[in-house]
Amino acid sequence: MLFVSNEFLFLFLPASLIGYQLLSRFGRNAMLSWLTLTSLFFYGYWNPAYLVLLCGSILMNFLFSQRLGEGRSDEAQGRWLTIAIVANLALLMYFKYLFPVLNFLHIHGVLNHGFVDVILPLGISFFTFTQIAYLIDLRQGIAQRQGILPYSVFVTLFPHLIAGPIIHPRELMPQLEEGRIRGIHSDDFSVGLTWFVLGFAKKVMIADRLGPMTDILYAHPHSAGFATAWIGAICYNFQLYFDFSGYSDMALGLARMFGITFPLNFDSPYKAQGFIEFWQRWHMTLSRYITEYLFTPILRMVNSHRIDAGKKVSRKAMGTPEGFAQMVAFPVLLSMLIAGIWHGAGLQFIVFGLLHGLYITINHAWRFLTPQGHPLHRKVPPAFMVALTFLGFILSQVFFRAANVHDATYVLGTMIGLHHGPAFHAFPYLAELPSTSAFLGSATKALVAISVCFFIVWGTPNTQEILGQLPHGQLRMPSLFPALKWRVTMLWSFAVAAIFCISVLLLDGQTRFLYFQF
Repeated sequence: MLFVSNEFLFLFLPASLIGYQLLSRFGRNAMLSWLTLTSLFFYGYWNPAYLVLLCGSILMNFLFSQRLGEGRSDEAQGRWLTIAIVANLALLMYFKYLFPVLNFLHIHGVLNHGFVDVILPLGISFFTFTQIAYLIDLRQGIAQRQGILPYSVFVTLFPHLIAGPIIHPRELMPQLEEGRIRGIHSDDFSVGLTWFVLGFAKKVMIADRLGPMTDILYAHPHSAGFATAWIGAICYNFQLYFDFSGYSDMALGLARMFGITFPLNFDSPYKAQGFIEFWQRWHMTLSRYITEYLFTPILRMVNSHRIDAGKKVSRKAMGTPEGFAQMVAFPVLLSMLIAGIWHGAGLQFIVFGLLHGLYITINHAWRFLTPQGHPLHRKVPPAFMVALTFLGFILSQVFFRAANVHDATYVLGTMIGLHHGPAFHAFPYLAELPSTSAFLGSATKALVAISVCFFIVWGTPNTQEILGQLPHGQLRMPSLFPALKWRVTMLWSFAVAAIFCISVLLLDGQTRFLYFQF
């Protein structure tokens, strides 16, 4: 079931909220049971067969969790944690990587039978990584062992089940404790509903309108010309931006309706002045996960080897060519390689991950060569750094979107003038507007759509800024409308209602979230 389906909007969500409020009179266990049952129904509605997989994964990891934490030796806990991680990764690799590899071998004549009918279970990466994090935190004493009911809610809560955000136990579990969990509160509900509607509008009114422009390029990459390649690539960048930004807003809004606060997951990444900052703003909980559970352990391993070899691990040593290569470049590249593989089974995702690893490594080198206060910081304007980061992301996303590396490299070649196709393919407009379609050419329509996206991304505040939901002490980012702030007023109520109605009218039965395939 999708957040942007009629079944979800007009049946599932109202029923879930009403049932939650009614059962709040019967205490914590009743509310947790309701959240678990509704979340399982939400997942099983898509494909009931994979509900068995989700429940089996929850039961397996819950049993593993009983072997971790207080009361067991470090050796025993380490052994059980290793077994648990291997079991989770084996399950993930079986569905996400085994069948694509077998299909690849079938296409190239190595196998006689293909497996194209095998469907990747929705959200398997997210609920697997969420549970691995819980087990690691439990082993390290950061998290506390939970009963089956709160643990089930932690894993299955439908606002984050399919595509994140990836929640830490310490963020959600305290909110499910006796005395903290409660029924629907008017303040939380009004903020959550507005947050959800704004994300819904991003997805339906912008991302879904850009999809056909992107498909024109990637459906026939070898017949695209220079203009088509650039416009298609930029449109995909904005499609993914508003698709995932919209999803993140909807997830946080849905959780807030139930009185639960999720961590921010998307924070205007196209305003970043480098790729280190970019990954602190794009899919923020995934970046945090990569840092805590991949980069940091790899760096510790590297530092341990250096200490054993009698080498220093100080920041000064990190600034030397050898130290930088070992303590910065290697952990970053390996972490981003794994992150690329996590996004999908294909060589193009490996290239995508390594490319971002290279970007981040270069960004770190720049920071070492030009520390805070260096004269170059005054000579290189922030707008140039933002534009350079945006351009680098466009180029990387060609690999992310293309069907394979060959198509991606061909599109990139077209973008730099190596291949010559038709100058321009017709692009559909954001919406069918008779007053403009009569006199605007396809190229102009596409450029207008891109210009609108640029204006929204760089000229307006993001959703959490509008709603006043920035973390404590964080300043609002510069925008053309600094006074734009949501309030509980009649005007805002009418505006949000109008945005919701227009979005519902634009709903497409074929719509999907791009991150659902990962």
